[in-house]
Amino acid sequence: MAAARPCRSHGEPARRPVDRRRGWRAGALGGGCAKDDALARLTRQEAAWSLTEAANEPYFNLVQRYVFAPYFAGTLATSQAQGASIWGYALGLSGLAIAILAPVLGSIADSGARLKPWLAGAGALAFAASLALWFAAPGTALIPVAFTVILGMVAVELMTQFSNAFLPVAARPAQMGLLSGLSFGISQIAGMVVLLIVLALASATPGWLAAVPHGVDRIAGPIAAVSVLLFLSPFLIVARDRVATQRPSVRQGLDDLKATLREAWADRNMRLFLIARMVSADGMAIIFGFGAVLAAAMFGWKADTLARFGLVITSFGVIGGFSGGFIDGRIGSKKLTLLGLALMAFGAASVMLTDGSRLFGIETGVPLGAPLSTPQEWGVMVGGAFIAAGAAFSIAGMRTMMAMLAPPANVAAYFGLFAFVGKATAFVGPTLVGLMVTLTGSIRPGIALAILFLGIAGLSLSFVRSPIRQVD
Repeated sequence: MAAARPCRSHGEPARRPVDRRRGWRAGALGGGCAKDDALARLTRQEAAWSLTEAANEPYFNLVQRYVFAPYFAGTLATSQAQGASIWGYALGLSGLAIAILAPVLGSIADSGARLKPWLAGAGALAFAASLALWFAAPGTALIPVAFTVILGMVAVELMTQFSNAFLPVAARPAQMGLLSGLSFGISQIAGMVVLLIVLALASATPGWLAAVPHGVDRIAGPIAAVSVLLFLSPFLIVARDRVATQRPSVRQGLDDLKATLREAWADRNMRLFLIARMVSADGMAIIFGFGAVLAAAMFGWKADTLARFGLVITSFGVIGGFSGGFIDGRIGSKKLTLLGLALMAFGAASVMLTDGSRLFGIETGVPLGAPLSTPQEWGVMVGGAFIAAGAAFSIAGMRTMMAMLAPPANVAAYFGLFAFVGKATAFVGPTLVGLMVTLTGSIRPGIALAILFLGIAGLSLSFVRSPIRQVD
């Protein structure tokens, strides 16, 4: 380990030698005095890894949530009900595929096999599926487009899984916490930047794009594809893969998962916590999968307004993520999680009770006009802000609770279980919403279902004894 660079004396010119192999200027992260090697500098490989999460977030924001999803349901489909129901089935099928593949591929990641080919393969599939959405012009058959979206969703989730598995390989132990937080921050910035790009294109559409039917909606896919290429390629270029020590053992990985699940299920406290985790994941999948679709259907929002909506949601998610840590220190992880679930339920209820003429169930007497010109529309914006902050609180709180509840000698295995439980049934909620839309022609019963899921999660979590073990 390199010795810490001493602080310069008063009047001495600042000298920051550049390590060309590592690429980052020494002391750049430590404010000039490298008190600890963990804060002194990042290697090129570590810096490149911090970009990988940003390869995923643009797809979530542009395709799965705010731009392409409303276009799919409101324009490509012959009716809003048909589009929303098929979108729900697409979300459900992608969730089911992820639930099946995640433990299998997780066992490969844990087995000592090489990771770079798997990460590159998932990235290539995500790039191709995202780029293909450009060809989803009005009149295109809906099922092939839905299948392309499913492939993209699965590929992006697998990118996340393998990039996370790469962290212990790519980073020094002392840098892992720093890199995890840095990666999250960069991903959120990337998600906001792509929404700003869509907003700019919608506000002053270039001539070549204006000539394309619904070009701003359709370009969401290519922008997501470019993001995969831009943020994943640096890591694939500079990363040193681990040397394969053994062939992947899928059976062993599944056996380990089953053993951990049996052990956790035998503990009443952990069982209640995992139920809360599982059910809340279903509720969040519904809200984030259908929120923008419902808003577009209610108010006729187009790509520019939907991009603004996405920016509000993302901004409050970032605020919630940063403030959640401070609130956790004051009230504890369990109360933070319960607060987050309550905020999401309140936000979802406010959205469900709002439509083109009513705000929170009360007639406003204000007709719809220009986008964002009515209290109804701003009510949905406020509801979305509550949902975003609540989601950040609950995700952060549950992660900390798992770290405290898990047996100290088996924390890694329990976090694998934590990830699996969050995906295992996340297909149920969107599939049920798709079925409800098919039967009723409305998305609102699906939002009510999400509120029910969040309530069940809160009830289950309320019986969990607050963890008291401190995490080092």
